[in-house]
Amino acid sequence: MSTIADSGDGLTRSTGEDGVLVLHALERARHDPFRSFIAVAESAPRSSHPRAAFAGVPFAAKDNLEARGFPTTANTPALLGTSGTAESPVVAALRAVGAVLIGKTGMHELALGVTSSAAAFPATVNPRDSRRSAGGSSGGSGAAVAAGIVPFALGTDTGGSITIPAAWCGVYGFRPSTGRWSAQGTVPLSSTRDTVGVIAESVQWIAEVDRVVAPRYQGHRSGRPPKRSRMRIGIPDEDSEWVTHCDAEVARAWMEALLILAQVPDIELVPVVDPGLHRAERSCGTTIELYEISHELTRYLGRLPEPIPFGELRDRVARAEVRDLLDESLGHRNDRHGYAAALRLRSALQRMHAKFHTAYALDALLYPSVPMVASLLEAPRPRAEGAMGERAPSDAEVFVRATWNVNPGSVAGAPALTLPAPRYSEGRPVGLTLEGARFADRRLIEVAGRVARRLHEHADQLK
Repeated sequence: MSTIADSGDGLTRSTGEDGVLVLHALERARHDPFRSFIAVAESAPRSSHPRAAFAGVPFAAKDNLEARGFPTTANTPALLGTSGTAESPVVAALRAVGAVLIGKTGMHELALGVTSSAAAFPATVNPRDSRRSAGGSSGGSGAAVAAGIVPFALGTDTGGSITIPAAWCGVYGFRPSTGRWSAQGTVPLSSTRDTVGVIAESVQWIAEVDRVVAPRYQGHRSGRPPKRSRMRIGIPDEDSEWVTHCDAEVARAWMEALLILAQVPDIELVPVVDPGLHRAERSCGTTIELYEISHELTRYLGRLPEPIPFGELRDRVARAEVRDLLDESLGHRNDRHGYAAALRLRSALQRMHAKFHTAYALDALLYPSVPMVASLLEAPRPRAEGAMGERAPSDAEVFVRATWNVNPGSVAGAPALTLPAPRYSEGRPVGLTLEGARFADRRLIEVAGRVARRLHEHADQLK
């Protein structure tokens, strides 16, 4: 029987009804040394739609996405033993076309961080370098794909939570335009900023998953063929905030990628000047999220089969920085005027973002995904030393730096697709992110597929 996964071009081959891929994925997940999973199916689930497009294809879902037959803990002790009341529509859509959910993946506690550090479950380890973080908050999903256990895994993104693990694990990540994929059936943080997305082993898998999850957008303007043969890719200038905060290793990978793309005939690199997107984001993004966290979580906790008060959640979290953020959100809970002002500023940011892409006639903006390589894992001693005296920074330090480049687009609600730079060394991948105009997701995925092919076809030019 033929399935979507038989089509080649970077897609894993499926054996359909015999379930070989699912059995193999389950075995790998149960013995995964990278701690990608917090729950794995007890027996090999069979596709409920054996003749559907994704029949026999295993996938995983982040532990803040509700799914029948699995717990939903968001990696916090306060939610151990709980499950939600409704399945995520994204999970349901994939199951409806035959994909088989084999387990729930690890994450940063309550998605309030970017390292997937230990909380209710141990920290997720980066498959590219076991001394380092897989990123977060969707770290388990990134690790499960990088380890070759599943071809794709669902995550969520409020401000870099798909981009960061995709970049640090050397795989592909897609954050759709906010509102394009349903965010129902999740442990929420911010209704304004949250979206479900996917981490995958190729752009082709991302394209196929998007067609399943967001079919009504296939007729959207973003799905029309381009009117020009050359892709216009915006490149920030060297003084831009997307570039100036980068470590030497990231900057080197960034420059090498530009050298490759500059020689590709069907790509036009367009120098762009940041109109102030970072500054505009800083005026509103954090205020919106902090106001919404306590409201969103309170509603979610109240809908559980056994409701939990917000204060009890706060008291039972494992990580001090997560508790601090919950406290900070309580401090913003009644600031309705500040919240309303922040929403107006976000609308201005969205207009600025749209005008920026239109003014340069961009197919996408390209920038280094994360200004730093994957951070060292925490250690039980105060300072975890790595090679040449490198230390493990605190989660708070990592959060500020790792989210820097993705913040403007994520707050604006723009789509972003992250792909690995063509070369990296010593197990430290570097990600490159293509960001599109809002709701131009299908065009962005098409462009990303072409850019990824060109990067890797021409990488040998740097030797």
